Amino acid sequence: MNKELLRKIISTPSPVGMEDGVIKLVVQNAKNVADDFIYDNFGSVTTVYNKDSDFKIGLMAHSDEISLIVNGYNHDGSLTVTNNGGIKARLYVGCKVRIVCNDKIFKGVMGVNNSLTSKDKVSADDLFVDFGCKSKEEAAKLVPLGSFIIHDTDFDELQNDFITGRAFDDRLGVFITQEASLKAKLEGATSGIYCTASVGEENSGRGAYSSSQFVKPDVEIIVDVTFANDYKGADEPGTVNVGDGGVICIGTTINRKLKSMLEETAKELNLPIQYEVWPGRTGTDGDTVIKTNNGVPIVLFSIPLRYMHSPIEIASYKDVESMIEILSKFIIKLNGSIDFKPYSF
Repeated sequence: MNKELLRKIISTPSPVGMEDGVIKLVVQNAKNVADDFIYDNFGSVTTVYNKDSDFKIGLMAHSDEISLIVNGYNHDGSLTVTNNGGIKARLYVGCKVRIVCNDKIFKGVMGVNNSLTSKDKVSADDLFVDFGCKSKEEAAKLVPLGSFIIHDTDFDELQNDFITGRAFDDRLGVFITQEASLKAKLEGATSGIYCTASVGEENSGRGAYSSSQFVKPDVEIIVDVTFANDYKGADEPGTVNVGDGGVICIGTTINRKLKSMLEETAKELNLPIQYEVWPGRTGTDGDTVIKTNNGVPIVLFSIPLRYMHSPIEIASYKDVESMIEILSKFIIKLNGSIDFKPYSF
């Protein structure tokens, strides 16, 4: 496993609307091996292997991370913000942050006052970013409207192969899908492999829609994160543990045959899997992909994650490694002779 690439992906800012840094890493990593890259107008990139094959296997993980976005200036030189994706505003109070502009990154802090620390419910409108400016005019000169605010945390290794970082959701998925696609290619996959690092999942799904329309995959494998509930106070349904394997989704939008084949692949490799149930929408790019190209059959394979949408998400190297192994073998098995309709008479 390319841990250096993983660290770079997690450490690179990629707020919704400015995912360029992670996209560049994807291209740089695969440029000497891939047959081609497909870029859409929103900024997603699809790494292509075996481009002459008629059967197209799509893989998708989103490269964007939640953030705040600058929408104004206070007279004291601090910045006002609003949410850019599903942020939890209280987790920003009193934290170090980075201000991501077009070509610069400034350090700052999320300011603290008595009303913020005592307020029952904190919203993005209550927050303000202090980065040392003394006036509204000085702040506006340095940081244009529409700049992004992310937590100032990166990647660290913990005990028992656990890892922590900002926005594993879903840069871990980008790493897994890119590594699995390359591994499948090197191990003899003959079907077309179209591995997309999508943009905009956290606030619109635009990248998934555009990329799927460009690629027109025959099947799509979605890799995203899901809620682990193996820590104190967790209240998510089901039983998902960090370190116990990737999570296969059971749900009405998931193609039955793809799901069964993914299960069989894990069993053949003697690698662990877990399950989650989503009866309708999954909250992933899969919800967008199924609405394209006359309905693309999808399967969702998720990464167990503690503390989702926080600056200290926790996952496991073991889950990352096993998911790469399962997906690479799964890609090799898929081909155009398989009928993915759920039933026939």
